[in-house]
Amino acid sequence: SFSDSTNCPEHPALLGMAYVVDGYPLYYDAMNEHGLCMAGLAFSGFCMYAPPDTLHNTHRLTPWELIPFVLSTCRAVGEVKELLSHTILADIPFSEALSNQPMHWMVADKTASVVLETDADGRLSVFENPVGVMTNAPPFPCQCARLGAFAHLTPYPGIDSDTGILLRGMGAHGLPGDFSSPSRFARTAFLRRHMRIRSDTEAFSLLDSIKVPRGASLSEDGRPIVTVYAAVMEPQRMTYAYQTEQNPEIRRIHPSALQLRGDACISQPL
Repeated sequence: SFSDSTNCPEHPALLGMAYVVDGYPLYYDAMNEHGLCMAGLAFSGFCMYAPPDTLHNTHRLTPWELIPFVLSTCRAVGEVKELLSHTILADIPFSEALSNQPMHWMVADKTASVVLETDADGRLSVFENPVGVMTNAPPFPCQCARLGAFAHLTPYPGIDSDTGILLRGMGAHGLPGDFSSPSRFARTAFLRRHMRIRSDTEAFSLLDSIKVPRGASLSEDGRPIVTVYAAVMEPQRMTYAYQTEQNPEIRRIHPSALQLRGDACISQPL
């Protein structure tokens, strides 16, 4: 059941990473058995939700409901765009102890991808995502506009300007290597364009290039900003693979047919 009075007594199975509170999964990312995948990332400084008492004529959801709502209702990105064209997100917390965080989301199926961000009224804007990448702030259109500065980069060798020698990897000279969100966006877009991803192992190899190791980035008060986990969803096999900062071993979750047809949240500790 959702806060806009929508009920889904029967829905496709969902599998993903979540903080489970009283049997309710607060998803960071998830997929459904139709092959639709969704993930949320921090979006500080740009995310806006509607006031809790906002009235709306179609769907008024909370941020923590968005992933289960979309994945319980839709099979493909086209359905998501139609569903969310009249949806707002209201700043209604899950509990007094769990306030809403500024977020934006990426949704993908086998052939298409979109990014979801809110405007000043909490209304969801849907952006086509031809590069298949999302990081954090700034807004997605700004991230895409900046890619033009790296359009000339190539994985082929290049000439070193100082020595005149042909060097491997020199064609990508100028690709940003820092841990800011715009730099990770450009780096991931470049790699996704040129890498052949045929397995979750190869996908983790791509993700390794954008992980933030402990000590490389600090918040204003000196706390480490670190990649806590990385995950790869394979909806064709309904398999979820993940690594954590403390354990780089790839672990895979593959629910049984009985679990997929269940009526309760089944969780496994990290």
